[in-house]
Amino acid sequence: RQQFTFPSIFIYGHTSSGKTYVMQTLLNTLQLPHVFVNCVEHFTSRLLLEEILIQLQNSSSETTPTSRVLCDTFNDFVRLFKQAVTSQDLQDQTVYIVSNLIFVLDRAEQLREMEANILPAFLRLQELTDRNVTVVLLSEIVWELFRPSTGCFEPLTLYFPDYSIGHLQKILSNNHPPEYSADFYAAYINILLGVFYMVCRDLKELQHLAALNFSKYCEPVVRGEASERDTRKLWKNIEPHLKKAMQTVYLREIS
Repeated sequence: RQQFTFPSIFIYGHTSSGKTYVMQTLLNTLQLPHVFVNCVEHFTSRLLLEEILIQLQNSSSETTPTSRVLCDTFNDFVRLFKQAVTSQDLQDQTVYIVSNLIFVLDRAEQLREMEANILPAFLRLQELTDRNVTVVLLSEIVWELFRPSTGCFEPLTLYFPDYSIGHLQKILSNNHPPEYSADFYAAYINILLGVFYMVCRDLKELQHLAALNFSKYCEPVVRGEASERDTRKLWKNIEPHLKKAMQTVYLREIS
């Protein structure tokens, strides 16, 4: 925890590729001091800076919860941040603002809509505060669309690739209902991915589709018309339902 790290890290990849989950698990497992902020929920620079300070000041169980912090400018943020790190006895440790402290800024593309100085300042936060702090930006778009025209400190970039069809098969098969065998549910997931993989690789959407259509897949077994191994009958029964579901992929998120 005392080692200096890279001042800023930019992690990108499509939605549901594990970016946020991996960062949360890593920080919690290693018990690293960190602040995790969603930039969509805190959509102005003031809300974002104040939320980081509130989380940082409340990070110790011995401190009284802070309900309100006033922070109008990034200069105020730097001053208050240094005070908070000192009060939490973190001055010799990396703080992560995810972001060592770590600040983790999830859905970081929202930063592009804020004041022009916010992103460059976060990327140089280690230098501005003279503290061991790392800012981690999580985004679904590439760094080239972030880079300010005036230039800035370049973060270390990491790419999270999409899950392969084998990865999706393994992940989705773990959710099999206890009343059915793992092989039976895996065969269902294999059929589901055969239909949807080319048009949808969003894990959350595929999980929703799997839960939504499984009862239809089981109908011949429930009625006693087919066994769990009779894949031909099971496929003929589920095929029209999957084709219908194909027309509404992602519409659930829009409605």
